[in-house]
Amino acid sequence: MKPFFKFLCLCLTFLLPFTTAQAKLTGEVIFAPPIDAFNELWVTNVEKARDDGPFFNLGFSPEGLAVQTNGNLVVTTTSHDQLMFGNDIYLFDKNAGFPKARDLTRQQFSLIWGLDISQNGDIVFTHERTGPAPATGIYLIPKHELKKLRPKVHLVKEGEAYTVEWSPNGKHIVYSTSDGVCIFNILTQEVLQISRDGGSPTFSPDGRYLAFIHRRWANTDKISIVSLTGRPNLKTIEIQEAQVGSFNLKWSPDGQYVVYTIRWDGTYRNLAAPINGGPHEEFLDEYDKGVWLFDWTRTDVAYAVEPTNRLTTLWGKLKQPDLK
Repeated sequence: MKPFFKFLCLCLTFLLPFTTAQAKLTGEVIFAPPIDAFNELWVTNVEKARDDGPFFNLGFSPEGLAVQTNGNLVVTTTSHDQLMFGNDIYLFDKNAGFPKARDLTRQQFSLIWGLDISQNGDIVFTHERTGPAPATGIYLIPKHELKKLRPKVHLVKEGEAYTVEWSPNGKHIVYSTSDGVCIFNILTQEVLQISRDGGSPTFSPDGRYLAFIHRRWANTDKISIVSLTGRPNLKTIEIQEAQVGSFNLKWSPDGQYVVYTIRWDGTYRNLAAPINGGPHEEFLDEYDKGVWLFDWTRTDVAYAVEPTNRLTTLWGKLKQPDLK
């Protein structure tokens, strides 16, 4: 009887984050508007319809965007001004009196697929080589380099990589490849494969869970959520009405929703799926063409847990399980 009681308590503890009361989607986002303001970034609160407006003119059309959680730094990507192929990374301080975007990479790289900035201010990005450019792989610009005129950029892992994101504790990077989803330990250089397919992986705000998009037959998608501290298979969420695929997967700041973007009839729609189940809530829908590029500015809950310390032990024993 005692072993069963212990097992029951363990199950209840594990499922606790997914049985709490559902909170209303809220939070502040920075986004690229879908109107004829191609060089601007806007800011809004998702719970206040149309309470938004431009706050920064980049001087270029952004193609990628990442905001420092609970911080003041914003990074974007854009195409080279003078080259046919390639991207540059720009940085600015949104709290500066007269912010100005700084070019950090200065046409050193060709195709930059994804980027992110950690809560500490370290920048990571993925690069695919075309022509006489640095190797294909994952690159790091440390925080202490950002004030330099020409920051040093370090190759931390060579090889194919597309979307990329920091863990909340800044010790791990999750990224996608054509072979699935992997987590990379910055300190040990260890790579753990979480799934053999999927894309747009993203850590929950507390670092305990990982969500990513799975492609299925008939051009439909689903979201898989796996635990990084317990059993790997946790739950799946069906994506609604995906016509040309879904992307830009994120967690809400409170960890109660996974947020995704779909393209539908030539427009973009942003939907928040409650992890406890229930209807998907549409937001940022005040525009005719929708919003395809955005990021949250802060995390509403302070997390002290460091669950990824157990990640190597738990996932290393599973021999890269297939989560299809």
